[in-house]
Amino acid sequence: MKFPTTTPSRRSVMTAFAAASAVALVGCSTSKNPATSTGEIGGKITVWTWNAPGDGLKAAIPAFQKLHPGVEVDVQDVGNPAIWDKITTGMAAGGNGLADVLNIGIDYMGNYVEKFPKQLVDLRDVGADKLAEQFPAGAWKSGSGPKGQVYGIPYEVNAAGFFYRNDMFKEAGLDYENIKTWDELLEAGVTLKAKTGSALFSMDKAGSVGDSAGLYELLMGLQGSFYFNAAGEITMNGAEGVRALGLIKKANELGIVDDVPGSWDNMLAGLRGERKVATTASGGWLSGVIENEAPKMAGKWSVSLPPAVTPGGLTGAVNGGTYLSVPSSSKNQQTAWAFINFALGTLEGQKLVYAGGGMFPGFKPMLESEGFVAPNPFFGGQKVNQIFIDELNQDTPAVNYTSDYARALKSYVDAQTRVLLKGADPKAALDEAANQVAQQTGRKLASN
Repeated sequence: MKFPTTTPSRRSVMTAFAAASAVALVGCSTSKNPATSTGEIGGKITVWTWNAPGDGLKAAIPAFQKLHPGVEVDVQDVGNPAIWDKITTGMAAGGNGLADVLNIGIDYMGNYVEKFPKQLVDLRDVGADKLAEQFPAGAWKSGSGPKGQVYGIPYEVNAAGFFYRNDMFKEAGLDYENIKTWDELLEAGVTLKAKTGSALFSMDKAGSVGDSAGLYELLMGLQGSFYFNAAGEITMNGAEGVRALGLIKKANELGIVDDVPGSWDNMLAGLRGERKVATTASGGWLSGVIENEAPKMAGKWSVSLPPAVTPGGLTGAVNGGTYLSVPSSSKNQQTAWAFINFALGTLEGQKLVYAGGGMFPGFKPMLESEGFVAPNPFFGGQKVNQIFIDELNQDTPAVNYTSDYARALKSYVDAQTRVLLKGADPKAALDEAANQVAQQTGRKLASN
């Protein structure tokens, strides 16, 4: 499955730290950005978000109001995906009717910035760029413009989690810890299938949903690439793309891919062991979903960094996320920024937000705070949060979705289907897909 930028259900990645954090906040210091004190903070602001992220932000309001008595913060659950249409409608109307703070998915940020220039405040104007070093490079850059503009502060930061059935690997006589690359993983998948009858992973080969591109996007991210580069040129058919789709084709030809239509229920069936699937790649949020939805599988699932595509290559990738942004139409931008800065740019605020909503944070002081990393009994005592921290600490590149992501996604999924079901050549299929996107959008093909 493609890795969602947002949670399909409330995440349960919180450790014992989260349960205790509200109590531990007494005495925490709050680091203010000097820029927040240069204007008047007061009145009322509205925030558009959805269920779990909204719960996190609501948890931060009382402490924010202690700093700024009289300020009113109205966090509204607009719903997901309804929020995207609502933001688009407001921006198309010149910002009319938009909230003061917008929760924006990483895959929508580029679309809004390109289609509605100047509709989002460049938060460098209030000193937000001073926070850059406090967040993972890839997540920060993916919410920034080509000239360093800061259009959003990372709220939820999803690293690409790689989950595997340790019991199946042991049954097949395989030591998962020795697997370092995707070629080695596919080789192990052949042994796994022969010894246990289990597929290495599942895919929607017919491409019935856009999520069918998830594995390709992970393999691209592990090579520092995506559908588009920073200049907005099409890169999906470059060497990295061909290598990614080539690995997918190889796995299919080895017979280690279970063909499963893309749906939430089918994914849960695999997590519960109702389908014999040994691995699944998804955002870090899946750790909480497995705990909630497959309690009988405790001790059978483990978490690791994704294998590298090339020896010594990246073992981490930005796997979606969200940002808090301020629209230019806001009449109370100073207060909107002050709330964002408190919630996401201070340890006190981040503890409250994490305890309230469970969104995996990117704020480094939070990741390094006492209690954030703790053994997880469900995963056999693994320090799951540390695995995701190690991934985020890698110098992952920006993910350039642009305003034409949907077109590129559709063209890619069609190409992948031809490769998996008709044996098409990955390079030829991707060249055709890239040329189609170029014709539809007027974007240039990057020189490969």
